[in-house]
Amino acid sequence: MKNRKSRERLLWMIPCVIWGFVCLFPIWVLFSGTFSRDSENLVNVIFPSSFTNGISKIVTALTTIDIGRATLDTMVYSAFTVLGILIISSLAAYEFSFFKFPGKKLLFGLVMVSMMLPQVLYIIPLYRMVYNMGLADTLLGISLPMMVAPLAVFIMMQFIEDLPQSFIESARIDGAGHFTIYWKIVLPLMRNGILTTAVLMFMRIWGQYLWPSLITANKIKPISVAIANIISPNYWVDSRVKIAAMLIAMLPPLLIYIFFQKRVIEGVTASGIKE
Repeated sequence: MKNRKSRERLLWMIPCVIWGFVCLFPIWVLFSGTFSRDSENLVNVIFPSSFTNGISKIVTALTTIDIGRATLDTMVYSAFTVLGILIISSLAAYEFSFFKFPGKKLLFGLVMVSMMLPQVLYIIPLYRMVYNMGLADTLLGISLPMMVAPLAVFIMMQFIEDLPQSFIESARIDGAGHFTIYWKIVLPLMRNGILTTAVLMFMRIWGQYLWPSLITANKIKPISVAIANIISPNYWVDSRVKIAAMLIAMLPPLLIYIFFQKRVIEGVTASGIKE
């Protein structure tokens, strides 16, 4: 019996190892390419060979092609957008889960259907609206449209539906108001859902290209636009500096996910279990 279980475990481990290798290989390629000697052909680089040269390429990427500024700008508007998403989505999930109002099913259906619409379908009227409001190339202009996240509402609802209705009814009997219940009871009990949503939305916003490229110009420099510019045929820079810039752009979401990985996996798993 033990031998059979060991064989089954081994059979499961083989595809997991292969999948892990496929996922980590691009990261290893960036790391090895950055920390390699200039004399080596990038196509043949497998292992890092010069950490000193890699550090110089990273410094060049941060200073010469302004990746440092782009990373900081993206961190600022991503954090601001995630904060707005958490507030809007948690309030929407709170209302949809615990309250009845006319048109609730229709409105919730529209929110869910909007997840299926590709951004390219409404990007032009969205751009015209933001531009006419005078918010082009501003923090609010880039963040406000991305704060509307139906997926975040859906994730929040998976957590909030597990909260006992008795908590809400008891708070009402004690005289708590609508937003007092939300702020002091619902929100603290949703911390796992909030953390999971925050991490997933941050990684999604970090990689956004279409909307940031349209609405920004000189004041805000998104990291996705900066990376797209340096890999353009019209922009020449050392190949290792390009790879170093990609490595820098990859680090913030990677580190955030690694740091919160356990909580995110636990949160996603728990949200999928219904009694």
